[in-house]
Amino acid sequence: MTVQPIKDNNQIRVMLQFLERKGNMRDPLLLKFGLNTGLRIKDILGLKVKYLFNGGGELKEYLDLFESKTIKRRNRVLKKIRLNSKIRPVLAEYVEYYELEDDDYLFFSFKDPSRAIDRIRAYVILRQAAVYAGVENFGTHSMRKTLAYNVYTKTKDLALVMKMLNHKDPDHTLRYIGVDQHNIDSAYEEFAVEYE
Repeated sequence: MTVQPIKDNNQIRVMLQFLERKGNMRDPLLLKFGLNTGLRIKDILGLKVKYLFNGGGELKEYLDLFESKTIKRRNRVLKKIRLNSKIRPVLAEYVEYYELEDDDYLFFSFKDPSRAIDRIRAYVILRQAAVYAGVENFGTHSMRKTLAYNVYTKTKDLALVMKMLNHKDPDHTLRYIGVDQHNIDSAYEEFAVEYE
């Protein structure tokens, strides 16, 4: 099974409703954060409050980090992610509600708040919501793919998506975001040239 982006925004809404009914702010934020930043789950779970907020408790405009996948390479790439208007108020409310300090993990474990939840726990949380919403071929990477898919479908700017994902090959990026034969067939139909 290849993990796919979530192409139906209604399914995202149902996932969020499912997570919100659990009664904590962490789980819905995990989905919202992943969908709005396009980060890999390993990078998301490693975030501490100080990476997002300055010492005075003010939310930074950008999250700057070296993505875990690029750290292994010789040419590390500093990723600069703008914290958009959708995620900013949610982050601020979350940190205030849980009274998180600079060195606290953003996605902390309820069992041991000094630690972040692990990738398996994050997968279980999100997978339950995906199953409930009828999302097929879901994995934690679906959040990253969903952001990229949405950027591509709204802008048709493949170069922009490649830059966001740090990809080098256009064909790989199209496969990655789930542009398939159905999308190609739809494009042939939608952009058919009128000649009569």
